[in-house]
Amino acid sequence: MSKIIITDDYDRVIEEIKPHEIIRVDELKIDDVKTIKDLAYIAEKNKKIILIAAEKYSGVSQNALLKLLEEPPKNIDFILLAKSKYALLDTIKSRLIMQNKIYNKEIRSDIDISSITNEKILEVLQQDLDNSEIKAFIYKILKEKNLNEEQMEILSNAIKMIELNIDKKAVVALIMMSLKERI
Repeated sequence: MSKIIITDDYDRVIEEIKPHEIIRVDELKIDDVKTIKDLAYIAEKNKKIILIAAEKYSGVSQNALLKLLEEPPKNIDFILLAKSKYALLDTIKSRLIMQNKIYNKEIRSDIDISSITNEKILEVLQQDLDNSEIKAFIYKILKEKNLNEEQMEILSNAIKMIELNIDKKAVVALIMMSLKERI
């Protein structure tokens, strides 16, 4: 059965599933969808799993993939891996079962939030934080600071922005500038 798996560890899911074919790219593009179609329409007597793992899924490529997911060839199952459910179009999500496999839940942030100055903001922006580190930073603020409703909304939106793969440095700058005067 075809499905979407939301995960923070593509390698681990691939190892667990052991698919027959793997398409793993930074961004799923139209050429990748053509390759997937070619792989899917090779006749198979037995079940065949095609796993698609991308850091980003463009809207155009998802729309091109949609018909194949709606009417897959006989004996073909598709598994799409994504870091966030927001990475996929609603039309894709509505046609496939969604499953979560989050492995690295406990990520800590070492960023000092006792005071936020312009220098501190610059220092944090110079670090190459990944999405999980930024989320850990947000959770640390939520846990350690008494925030008002507006501040909570800013952090909630920041998490959504990270899940939508919006520029990480812009998100960190937004968080820190928004909270600079308030923390």
